[in-house]
Amino acid sequence: MKNLVNIIILLFSVLFLLSCEKVIDVDLKDAESRLVIEGNITSDAGPYTVYLSKSGSYFDYSTLERVENGEVIISDENGYSEVLNEVSPGIYQTQNMQGEENTNYSIQVVSEGEIYTAEEYLPNKVEIDTMYFEKDEPGSYGNDENTVTYSIYCVFTDPAETVDYYRFKIYTNGLLEEAGFGTYLVTDDELFNGITFPVRFAGREVVPGDTVKIELQTTGFNTYEYFRTVNDAIGGGGMGSTPYNPITNLDNDALGYFGAYNNSASEVVIQ
Repeated sequence: MKNLVNIIILLFSVLFLLSCEKVIDVDLKDAESRLVIEGNITSDAGPYTVYLSKSGSYFDYSTLERVENGEVIISDENGYSEVLNEVSPGIYQTQNMQGEENTNYSIQVVSEGEIYTAEEYLPNKVEIDTMYFEKDEPGSYGNDENTVTYSIYCVFTDPAETVDYYRFKIYTNGLLEEAGFGTYLVTDDELFNGITFPVRFAGREVVPGDTVKIELQTTGFNTYEYFRTVNDAIGGGGMGSTPYNPITNLDNDALGYFGAYNNSASEVVIQ
């Protein structure tokens, strides 16, 4: 088991070394403009925001045509429902809704006479147990001998009784290192189900005094699938594959996703 965990850590290290990059535009398989819906429910305090736009430069929201005068309704499995306010063009927010763990949510969007729906499950939170850091060997990860880097470890215990899906976000001194719609750091628990697992974020160019924060998001399956396939779309779907749109839980040919996640955060100061 120890060897298996070491292999998994190595695989994550390679992935996370590639995590900081510029925003990439993807040539999506779109024949015409389509509605893009993006929104999340979390267990954090609201308001929760839903964005409506028309497809264009899909991975840069600032360039999209925002869709005004839509109707957005979010409901939970317990019968609570709320119509969102349009607080600015194409941006809709809840007023009173509070996300709850272990709850199914649904969204309905009415725009230009069309109805779009989706569902997602807000799972139970998985807490970060601890964080720590180690100084890398000189010359590690392709750096020259004078470049000092650190590996940051985020340790958490995966629940054995459930299939769980995760997304990680990394901040240095309050700045998000993940570049918007770049490569998303997502995984399921297939290789570490039910164990206490140290995820290694390798080769961080930080200095003593810097604060590194990790957010561990426990996501719904549909949320995980969306970001996983965004990564595939960025990579062209694999060698020899035809580019394709990310998987969405939205119906009626809409793009984007309706997501749900729990968030646990911890930080460590480099010394």
